[in-house]
Amino acid sequence: MEKQLLREQIERIIQDKLETTTIPIDTWKQWLEEDPSQEEGSTAAQAQQVVLHEGNCYMLWKQGSSQVTLLFCDASQVTERDQGWLQMLLWMEAQQRKGANHSVTGDEYQASLLGQWILERLQASDMQAEVPDSFSWKNKLFSTVIPFLLVTEQSHREGPSYSQLYKLLKSYFGGDLVVVPLTDKEWFFLVPENLTSNAEPEEEEDNKETLEEYLTSYCHGLFELLAPQWIGESHLSVAYPTAPIHGIPAIVSRLRETIYLGRTFHIPESIHLPWELHLEHLVYSIPDEVRKQFMQRVVIKNDNFTDAETMTTLQTFFQYNCSVSETAKRLYIHRNTLLYRLDKIKQETGLDVRTFSDAVLVKLILLLYKVTK
Repeated sequence: MEKQLLREQIERIIQDKLETTTIPIDTWKQWLEEDPSQEEGSTAAQAQQVVLHEGNCYMLWKQGSSQVTLLFCDASQVTERDQGWLQMLLWMEAQQRKGANHSVTGDEYQASLLGQWILERLQASDMQAEVPDSFSWKNKLFSTVIPFLLVTEQSHREGPSYSQLYKLLKSYFGGDLVVVPLTDKEWFFLVPENLTSNAEPEEEEDNKETLEEYLTSYCHGLFELLAPQWIGESHLSVAYPTAPIHGIPAIVSRLRETIYLGRTFHIPESIHLPWELHLEHLVYSIPDEVRKQFMQRVVIKNDNFTDAETMTTLQTFFQYNCSVSETAKRLYIHRNTLLYRLDKIKQETGLDVRTFSDAVLVKLILLLYKVTK
């Protein structure tokens, strides 16, 4: 990317004009050592590009043998997240310019710029924004794709590199796709719909998977492939096929919301599917005061729904569609033991989950407990 375009990109990120200054290279090195934001164990090979010093944020723009040229702005205009993105953009531009071991490809640079643009549009609540013509990747976004969002516990630099992740995904889907880093722990994938198929041409209509079934299948397969690449938790979501040339920020926003709802209501789960979270979405949208009033009217004793055995019994009962036989099997208990537990719940709460209306109420109570303070 040309220097002027990069400067304009940085000014959009910080929403302020940049100024230029030149200082001795020894002074720059001293600032690097004094900067509290410098990571412990940082080396020259990591090429720190952004430094906070005396109320200003300085960015390495050009380095000579004895002097460096810096861009700078008021440090109050730069958030911690902005600082991370500036560091990455400037470092990648320097690597491209120097051709240092080809460590940064043109695709990786374009992916980072697209990711930054998406975050800018999200921050501006411009959900239906069209990808600008200045992005060379725009032509990839006219066709129908399946969007995925991966959220990891580790940051990008602690997991596989961009090129490693791209190769891994390409081998799984069998063709080219778009891989975009968002925040330090988020990856956004756009997989062309023609790389997936929910039925073979000769497959009978009755045997075809539904759209949700084959997206679920791909999500599980993708998670099994990607989760071992990071230490700690990872979470994955998928959205319906779409042409992302318009509204790509809205797609990311919905995927983030799906993962947030999944992590809030279904803590042990790692794969979060929007078509399985309709009720959770509704419950979360209810104002907190209304939730509290509902709980006060319906719940006789609060401790009934905090007992671990009761919670496990009810969650398993609902997970297996209120089937007494299947629930008893999954809990490794006798059918009569389960019936005893359900009778006890009825006696203590006045709600019999074997009836439809009471089952609906108890399901709502379980969800509300997770979001009502």
